[in-house]
Amino acid sequence: MRTGWYLLLASLLFTYATAAQHTTLRFDHLVFFVADSSLEQALTQQLFHPAEKLATPHPGQGTEGQYVLFLNTSIEFLYMRDSAAARRNEERFGSRYTQRWEPGANPIAFGLIAEPFDTTLAGFHTYHGPDQPEGERYLMAAGNTDPTQPLLYASMPHRAHKTLSSMEEVERADPAIREDLRHYLSHPSGIRRLTGLVLTVPDSTMGAGNVALLQDLEGVEVRKGDGHALTLEFDGAAQGREFRWNEGPELLIRY
Repeated sequence: MRTGWYLLLASLLFTYATAAQHTTLRFDHLVFFVADSSLEQALTQQLFHPAEKLATPHPGQGTEGQYVLFLNTSIEFLYMRDSAAARRNEERFGSRYTQRWEPGANPIAFGLIAEPFDTTLAGFHTYHGPDQPEGERYLMAAGNTDPTQPLLYASMPHRAHKTLSSMEEVERADPAIREDLRHYLSHPSGIRRLTGLVLTVPDSTMGAGNVALLQDLEGVEVRKGDGHALTLEFDGAAQGREFRWNEGPELLIRY
């Protein structure tokens, strides 16, 4: 969960939104529960620059987030740092999230934006993290109790990742953050923007729990398959290149 980010950079990456009549959920970013850092290391060595200054410990939650930024989204690699603190926080969290680091559990989470932020939204409950400012909340999906499905949570509208139209827009950023932002978005692979996201799940999971919520989410395509897999497409796969990871749920990145 993203809190306490490098403040100047956060002022550019997050934007406030106007409330609507009915709550709309939309995709914002991805989270990987990392039991083994080999995936993050492979990605940052071959494809991405990590945003080092944004690394965020979550006091009371027992976790630490490390981030990769793109023009229109981000990926958080969530590490367990204090399992005892995490277990103490599970009742407040609403599910046994420490299971997400265990073999056989689904290590993927989808960060959404709820607009307007309705604390009575059906199928969700509110969560105030131990490190969150007063007044800040998340909506946690009821289906998070099933560790075999992706975890879903929704942030308040002002936490949304601000979409940048191009790298040229970075040059108009506050000089205090411009150099960091330029570095974090200038990935060695040339990747800039997420243009497609496909979640593959077993047939038995279609239409159930959190997968049912994802099936109705704009920007996320859910397909039936033999197991769990995630395909990310960047920049329309214009380079015709791929990165594959076959440990745990299969990850395919096309760029």
